[in-house]
Amino acid sequence: MFFSKIQKSLVSLCDYYKDYFSVGTALSRWTLFNKGIEQKLALKHFNEFVAENLTKPMFIYKDENTIDFTEADKYLKFCKKYNKKIRWHTLVWHAQMPKWIYYQDKECKELATKEMLEARIKKYIFAVMEHTKDYVSSYDVVNEPISDKTYKLRTEEDHSLWQKILGPDYVEKMFTWAHEANPNAELVINDYNIESTIGKREGMYNFVKEMLAKNVPISAVGLQMHISVNDPPVEQIEETINMFGELGLKVLVTEMDVSVYNFEDKERIEYTTELLEKQAQRYKEIFECFKRCAKKGYLTDVVLWGIMDNRSWKNDFPVPGRTDIPLLFDGKGKAKPSFYSITEE
Repeated sequence: MFFSKIQKSLVSLCDYYKDYFSVGTALSRWTLFNKGIEQKLALKHFNEFVAENLTKPMFIYKDENTIDFTEADKYLKFCKKYNKKIRWHTLVWHAQMPKWIYYQDKECKELATKEMLEARIKKYIFAVMEHTKDYVSSYDVVNEPISDKTYKLRTEEDHSLWQKILGPDYVEKMFTWAHEANPNAELVINDYNIESTIGKREGMYNFVKEMLAKNVPISAVGLQMHISVNDPPVEQIEETINMFGELGLKVLVTEMDVSVYNFEDKERIEYTTELLEKQAQRYKEIFECFKRCAKKGYLTDVVLWGIMDNRSWKNDFPVPGRTDIPLLFDGKGKAKPSFYSITEE
């Protein structure tokens, strides 16, 4: 049974960190359209929102002539109503794009030409930026472009057709068009495991450094931060934030959760008091790191990928049928030890 009311005695998470960084969360369709405990928690504790799915291209770019913001506008309207900072996730990705965009016709048999794909994605970027410029301040322009295998731009072997069709300068073009469409927007390159895998971090660092040398208008690096109670070391997270901050870029934590499993774990473990305390200590140490990085002017946003454990994407992933407890509130909406660990001195 859910709590019918939120715990009003709790300090607001975003108020607690207001002198350091914005604290955000991802809004699922359920949270957005149901006035229940999760929506109440979102409004009390977070001052920045990102849509979990509603602003991904496959839900908006319906066909060659149809860019439909109907569902995305419900998200924007909700955020504006409650005066929340808004992130847009995402403009370009190798996943959750409409399949037709890569092909010459709806039969999806022959790949689109370079000119065809460029025209389509440029049209989409300009349409989104124009439609949202009065609402959105931060955009994930390109999401997950770095390969886990080569630590360079993804190729067809890494399930991406962008480089195959457009060539290796496609990321530069996406940022340039986004900047042309909205010169005042924060433009983010976003990826996972940058804080966890040294090789991937170096790959992203070198790639971004090259982009900056070419005056590509990237303004921030997004660290997804899907991590565990065991890894990576806090020192490595802090080193990563400092590396990109010292390049003159803002750093955003964009999708944080702290799984109680290592990625390769297969068996379900018992959620003991000791495990919850371990997770709480992990959150505390990382948020102390975030505060230090914010004081340097490097870290500006910390966004959690969800609110309540029972609605986390980590349930059933990577092991089908297995639950996880990676967030700050349990499945009933009650604050966990992790919440208290980051809001009490």
